[in-house]
Amino acid sequence: MQESWVLIYDGDCQFCQLSLDFGIRNLRIFPQYVAFQKIDPKDFGLTASQVRSQIWLAQKSPANTVALGGHLAAGAILKLQPSRWLKVLGWLATTPPASWAAHLLYKLIAANRHRLPGGSRACKLEDNYRP
Repeated sequence: MQESWVLIYDGDCQFCQLSLDFGIRNLRIFPQYVAFQKIDPKDFGLTASQVRSQIWLAQKSPANTVALGGHLAAGAILKLQPSRWLKVLGWLATTPPASWAAHLLYKLIAANRHRLPGGSRACKLEDNYRP
């Protein structure tokens, strides 16, 4: 993945941080990441409402690329993995008709993330995004 791609997540959401930590620990290829609270979304061609609603895989403007949100961001990261199974999962997450189910599942999880397990964490993830 190009170093200019950044995964933007909700740094105040414990579930989001646990999910990010899981990805960092278990995926061999992972983009830079930063909490949306630490950036100006406009720098990535996004709005404040967009970055609050879901994860985004984006490039800092003016890269003129389309940002990928939610299940498309997760699928893009999975497609980069050396594991064939993860590549297949990424392909399914981004290709209709399976992507329709992935979209609905992601929206359901995102809308209810405050109800999901999260607990307190002794150590907060440090962002590795370097502008």
